[in-house]
Amino acid sequence: MTTITKERIELFIKSPLENGLTRGEQMELARIALVSLDAEPVSQPYKLPEEKGASLQLRNLIRKRHAEWSDSTFGNVGPVGPLKHLSKEALEAAAEPGDLSEWADMQFLLWDAQRRAGISDGEITAAMEEKLKVNMARQWPEPKDGEPRLHIKEQPAPVVPAEMPKGLAGQIVSLLAHNIGDKFLAQKIWYACRAAMLQRVENAESRCGNPKVSPDGWIPVSERMPEESGRYWCYVEEQNSLGKSHYQWNCSWNGQAWSDKALSGRVTHWMPLPEPPQEEK
Repeated sequence: MTTITKERIELFIKSPLENGLTRGEQMELARIALVSLDAEPVSQPYKLPEEKGASLQLRNLIRKRHAEWSDSTFGNVGPVGPLKHLSKEALEAAAEPGDLSEWADMQFLLWDAQRRAGISDGEITAAMEEKLKVNMARQWPEPKDGEPRLHIKEQPAPVVPAEMPKGLAGQIVSLLAHNIGDKFLAQKIWYACRAAMLQRVENAESRCGNPKVSPDGWIPVSERMPEESGRYWCYVEEQNSLGKSHYQWNCSWNGQAWSDKALSGRVTHWMPLPEPPQEEK
């Protein structure tokens, strides 16, 4: 039985006249082809559709016509409008994934936003290449249908500063000076120290959270109040015979007002309570 090699086939393909196959090699090649035809196809989870020729030309023509229609209808505006509208269309597509008109609207809006932002297809492709590397390097939880795909972020550990944070000494002195005889004085000092130790972590979380949160994590009561009843960490302003003082306190919010018997001042800012320290086992 004749065995035909890969190199022999490559030579034949390059120059069939100079490297003709023998009768035995022809029969072996036919046998290999027959076996491959009878073999089970290898399953592919997803194959990218090729878009070329007339299909690609039609797509580019539709893109050009949409750009002309968008400019004449909406004028010379920026990319923000189409991007905000895109979120609405995405929710509608999520509700009806089989509705191709919703997918078409999302594609139109992406084209429009990209064009109005002055970003080329080449720039998008380069950005996608880099972002794919980032996504592939990240850790992802088990996928659940109907839920957004969010990568697992590393949680920063609370950092206890080596020295007393700026402002903490003043708070303790103020508490001592204006709260002599207060049975809650020790607790107030403890909460002030604890908040200062956790402030670095709270600052990082607040910068990624609600835009109305100040850089140090405090939410002004003039901006908004807590949505749910419960206890919150508050910044309190108090006026007495010795003057004005400020301190931090664990306050109770009943949905309409700050209700706490130990609270003797006016709440100016608040934030969610920090997680309690975990006891080591």
